[in-house]
Amino acid sequence: MTDDPSADIDSILASELPEREFDPADSEMGQRRQRMIELLQEAADKLGRTPSMGDFNELEYEVSAGAIKHTFESWDAAKAEAGLETIERGTVAAINETYFRAIDSPEKTYWLGTLIGRSSMQRHPGSENYKLSLGRVEDKAYFVIAFAEAIDSEYSLQWVNGSKSDKQQVQMNITNPTFVNYLLAAGYPEPDADQPSFPEIPEEYRTAFIRGFLESSGYFTTSGWRISVDTTERGETLQEWFEGFGAKRPSVSQPKGKPTQVRVTNAFDIASVFESLYPELLDTEPSWTPYPKQIIEFLAEEHPYPENLEYVDC
Repeated sequence: MTDDPSADIDSILASELPEREFDPADSEMGQRRQRMIELLQEAADKLGRTPSMGDFNELEYEVSAGAIKHTFESWDAAKAEAGLETIERGTVAAINETYFRAIDSPEKTYWLGTLIGRSSMQRHPGSENYKLSLGRVEDKAYFVIAFAEAIDSEYSLQWVNGSKSDKQQVQMNITNPTFVNYLLAAGYPEPDADQPSFPEIPEEYRTAFIRGFLESSGYFTTSGWRISVDTTERGETLQEWFEGFGAKRPSVSQPKGKPTQVRVTNAFDIASVFESLYPELLDTEPSWTPYPKQIIEFLAEEHPYPENLEYVDC
């Protein structure tokens, strides 16, 4: 698990994505915002109350609550624009606080892997409570926005300028103690606590956990996977999991003065791991689609027999 300063590396290594458009003066964006306001008002009429993000998604409109939150920067701001009741100052933002009570689905396991891969937790000064902080550069805003939607979070999203690049970063802080305690019980390491390896993950959900961890923190470059981990034990665990997927040459090393690194560079090994982690290829969910797409493009160029890989034309 690494801290958010490494998010600056994302702007260098991440695949280039379209720029985020957020210009209120733009007519198309203005129409989109107006449609979202209308849907919020319609949802409130149907429910007879101000909708939560979960309530809104259950109505299955053409846009999701996460898209609305992204557009207005917070669910509360969107509700205010729609003239609906908002959270009063001093109250606790809504969230599915029992989301991590049981790790019993690929979605939950994916997000656990994502958080362990890159997020941070600090103790509130003078308190026993913790704050979970997530931050990503705009190209990877998916990891904050989609997670907020998955947990029905109404915590606000903040867009800030990156410290070492011209890319903006989106941040979200979660302070709900019940949510945080369930996350810790699920295996997220407490601050300053020893966490030699990964938490115990049910085997049927292991691929989802690894997929979340790799997409969040395991860079895939022109030479394959390069994954920095906090401990040698974690490196050896990843190596064992990769070998279980059919990879024969994954390596673990600890360069002097640097974190332990796991590498998968052989094209056959990369294909074996990819096929295990993405059983439905680009349609595998949850997943940040640019990541598997980048691997497919790599295999199309570097695999000795790309004609045997039907998915290179995805």
